Amino acid sequence: VMETVKRLREEYDLTVVMITHHMSEAAQADRVIVLDKGSIYLDGTPSEVFSDPERLSQIGLTVPNATLLLYNLRKLGADVPLDAFGDERCANAIYDWLNEK
Repeated sequence: VMETVKRLREEYDLTVVMITHHMSEAAQADRVIVLDKGSIYLDGTPSEVFSDPERLSQIGLTVPNATLLLYNLRKLGADVPLDAFGDERCANAIYDWLNEK
C-alpha cells in the first residue's frame, strides 16, 4: 500500500492524508501529526516527532523499532542519527558509527 501511495504522489503530484497507528508507515511521511484525545499533541517531520520516544509513550504510542534502537544507543553515548528509519538505514547508521570508532 505504501509503495502505491508513494507512486501516486510522485506521478500525480498529490497530497495524501493517511491515518495510521503504524509508526513505520508514519515515518515515511513528509509531515506527521500526532493526536491525543482529539487535540494536536505533536506536529512536525518524522525526525522531529520520533526524536523523543518517551514523550510519545506518555500517550501510548511507540516509535519505529529502528528509531527506538538508535535512541537507546544514543542514550549509551553512540553518535547515531535518529532519523535512519527502516532496517537497512538503521543498520547502515550503526555500521558507519562503528567504523568511525
